[in-house]
Amino acid sequence: MELEQVGATLRAYVAASGAVQAAAAVAGGIVTCDADGAVAVRRGPDDDPVALDVAGARPVGIGVEVRRLPPFAVDAERGEVSGPLGGLEHVAAGVLALSRAFGPPSVALAWPPTTDGTELVLSAREGEGVVVVIGDEQFELDERRPPR
Repeated sequence: MELEQVGATLRAYVAASGAVQAAAAVAGGIVTCDADGAVAVRRGPDDDPVALDVAGARPVGIGVEVRRLPPFAVDAERGEVSGPLGGLEHVAAGVLALSRAFGPPSVALAWPPTTDGTELVLSAREGEGVVVVIGDEQFELDERRPPR
């Protein structure tokens, strides 16, 4: 998949989900999209991010419905996330679907909004499930969630 299509897909995900940011580590580099829809790519570990023009690219379908949820309440000290029932699983399913759309061995990441700005990150790689990061702590979601 071309980097522009990856960027367009991330932009569509961010717009639909209300994520603060989404990113994908793919064969050609790391593509990021922020809440304003700005897309950038970093092609190598020593390269600075540069703007990526995705105007002519079409996003790929990810196979799941993504919807905007209210911000999550995060207690970093306790490793707890509170929000709508099934909300974290919904975000996890979307991030896992992104990683599948980009194909192995890609990694997809999303930063859903939180009530107080505490950083909450979900990452997924097909075949490895979803990891939730709160501060310096990592938590793996139960393998039954999100449903496959």
